[in-house]
Amino acid sequence: MKLKIITFLPFLLSLASCGLMEMDEQTDVVATQMTLQRDTLYIMVGDRLELRPVFTPDSVTVSDVLWTSSADSVLTVSNNVFTGMSEGWSTVRAVSVQRHLEDSCHVNVMKRWESMAREYPYEMMVYAAVTVHGQPFNPETMMLGAFVDDEMRGAGELMEWKGRQYVRFRIGSDMAYYDPDGIEETVTFRVYHRQELRYETFTQTILYDGEAHGSLSNLFALTL
Repeated sequence: MKLKIITFLPFLLSLASCGLMEMDEQTDVVATQMTLQRDTLYIMVGDRLELRPVFTPDSVTVSDVLWTSSADSVLTVSNNVFTGMSEGWSTVRAVSVQRHLEDSCHVNVMKRWESMAREYPYEMMVYAAVTVHGQPFNPETMMLGAFVDDEMRGAGELMEWKGRQYVRFRIGSDMAYYDPDGIEETVTFRVYHRQELRYETFTQTILYDGEAHGSLSNLFALTL
């Protein structure tokens, strides 16, 4: 008896040509849009900032980006990480490797918010209870600064007295006391959000007079 050999190759080829059988092919997902999440960011000298753009769609095959800083003396870049070098502004520009999509943002590198009172011959003390959007001051996620105009004059330090936490400001000045016939110095207070890279200004202000404001039993209220 002879065995009859039947081949299925022509049949399989005909199914494939008719679209009944398809081979998986890997196709690139191309970005249609690339954006940076913020227009303006604030960091301090010595801090590092990692920027990653947002692509549309988010499943793009190639997400590599080329970065540039308009002022390398202010802000340097290595891969996706920027480092604050000195005070000033820098424009950060991102260009995607795929399709050359572009976006940019401004970065303000600020002097570190550290106590400056010792640099001045006189100082004023403020003992405060600080609340930011319903939350008490947290030095892990926030920094506090006292300013005259845009000049840093003192930093807020978290202290504790008899189990009660408060913030102490030592605010420096060239004036020993308030002179109504002289120059007025209005002290404003700011909070810097470490994770969000932004700051806000409290509405409460104090006129520099060389006196203590607030006390451990009656704290000055700073509220946002």
